[in-house]
Amino acid sequence: MEPEKITAVSGKERLRGHAAMLLAAVFWGAMSPLAKQVMLSGAVPPLALSAIRIVGGAVVFWLAGLLLPRSVVGSGEIALRDLPVLLLMSVLIVSANQGLYIVGIGFTTPFEATVMTTMTPVFTMLLAALFIGMPMSFKKVGGVALGLGGALLLAFSSKSDGAGVARNPMLGNLMCLGAQVCAAVYFTMFRRVIDRYHPFTLLKWLFLAGSVTWVPFTWPSLSAVRLDLIDSGLAVSIAFIILFPTFLSYLFMVYAQKRLKPTSVAMYNYVQPLTAAVLASLMGLAVFGWSNILAAVMIFSGVALVALSPGKSQC
Repeated sequence: MEPEKITAVSGKERLRGHAAMLLAAVFWGAMSPLAKQVMLSGAVPPLALSAIRIVGGAVVFWLAGLLLPRSVVGSGEIALRDLPVLLLMSVLIVSANQGLYIVGIGFTTPFEATVMTTMTPVFTMLLAALFIGMPMSFKKVGGVALGLGGALLLAFSSKSDGAGVARNPMLGNLMCLGAQVCAAVYFTMFRRVIDRYHPFTLLKWLFLAGSVTWVPFTWPSLSAVRLDLIDSGLAVSIAFIILFPTFLSYLFMVYAQKRLKPTSVAMYNYVQPLTAAVLASLMGLAVFGWSNILAAVMIFSGVALVALSPGKSQC
């Protein structure tokens, strides 16, 4: 694959990109405990939830494309020559990333799944250096290491007993780690295609392709969904997963990818465990203490170092 050419963007656009990725990461951080809650109810198996999320995302994107004006959602048209690449992108960031991560949560604890997400910036930095020539400066490496340290400190200081929750932690962790590798490849290798399309146009096709490549394999699990066990609380949780960590987060991610370096986009994975810790504290499930505050400072300092590190486009 040819190296991606990254177009320079203004400081205002970079700031908007960072704001979009921050919101995306916050929504993703809220998904893990909600998804685990849905699975533990016995109403929706992990594979079924992954299929519901992908199909739900596709439905929302295509409905938005039909109902909203073109000035908001773009033309919706794609070039035939890009179809094979879009299919590969969909497998990586929709089918494999979403599917493996949600199924992985079903086998492990939300804590351990969150720890696995902290590896995406590391993988992305290495792939960007190897395949698109992004420099591995001292500031960038230091920022990734600082953010990783903060995320791990936050995760381990918030660790809870997984007894009765994790059926096969090793398998679940490997699935979650595989999801992060897929995300790192996507963040690194497809900037040129992403730049060619409106975010809505790109995502409606990615999610449609994901529905075709992933959902048929989940049919036995979908047929095992217990509709009689889905109360209003679970329904709200499922709707939240479709609308916020799926529809809005992926929209924000594509918006940010047009404006930021791959490593800057990936660094926001470190915000996910911070979001989970804050939500757990607000819900009375954990205490947000000094170790959490130190971890938050480390995470955002790491993001800032990576964002300010030199790159081909300075973005």
